[in-house]
Amino acid sequence: MKPLVSVIVPVYNRAHLVSETIESILAQTWEPLEIILINDGSTDESLAILRDYEQRFPEKVRVCDQPNQGQIVARNNGINAATGDYVAFLDSDDLWVEDKLERQMPLFKDGVGLVYSGTEVMDEEGRTIRVEPADKTISGDIYALLLVKNRMTGGTVVVSAQALNRVGVFSTDFKAAENWDLWLRICTEYSARVVPEPLTRYRLHDSNMSGNAQLMLDAKLQIIEKHCDLQSDDAAIARCSRLAWADYHYRLGIHYFSAGDYKSARESFLSVYRFAYRYEDVWVRLLRSFLGRSGNDFLRALKRS
Repeated sequence: MKPLVSVIVPVYNRAHLVSETIESILAQTWEPLEIILINDGSTDESLAILRDYEQRFPEKVRVCDQPNQGQIVARNNGINAATGDYVAFLDSDDLWVEDKLERQMPLFKDGVGLVYSGTEVMDEEGRTIRVEPADKTISGDIYALLLVKNRMTGGTVVVSAQALNRVGVFSTDFKAAENWDLWLRICTEYSARVVPEPLTRYRLHDSNMSGNAQLMLDAKLQIIEKHCDLQSDDAAIARCSRLAWADYHYRLGIHYFSAGDYKSARESFLSVYRFAYRYEDVWVRLLRSFLGRSGNDFLRALKRS
């Protein structure tokens, strides 16, 4: 008998999109599954839509209604309500391809606690913007590599209930990157597997947290301070911890550069060298930080001509 998969969907004011999301789960070729819809204090018609699905599919759909507490608490309440051997996550504006679970579930064996996939990025109207295949080499013991940057979109991930019971649920200490923190905690204890092809369609819009650069930088720093160990006896962890710090200062430099703060950008790019002498195109960006606004405006004009 196939194991039950619990699908957790937090919902806040998604009346115009959530039906499409739920339909993409109901269309899964994998059976059995349960869909746990957490209404996080929506003020639109979301709850009525969720209740309608619960009434029409009582054997598959359950609705949990809570006052607005945010997505992290909503997901954790969904996990607590789940009865499946495996748990998957999907945001209320994203979609799955119909064989997503069918392709991922057979990979759960030999100590695997997490399976993820590539992503298709779409705009608000559902038009494909780009396809982001997952790196097929990021498989197995990926903890060290995962320190450098998050390798997976949340809606692609399926985890074992056993792993969640062992490492815990999403941490409410985070305002963002709580997914990344949980994946790291799972990957300290379990191995990961990947389906490189895009099995989730991620909707890009103005309210995505990933579009808030300062929020994501703060979250990245929180991840580094919690998980990285520059002095680790494990050479891979020490090396990837250095790369994680290099990546943080690199992205901080880009943030300052984009805001026209070339002095702060220069300081951040110089900080990259404390951890990695060559990282991405930091040399080029450092040189450009010396040009100031007029020099960079001139370079941009050259590129456009």
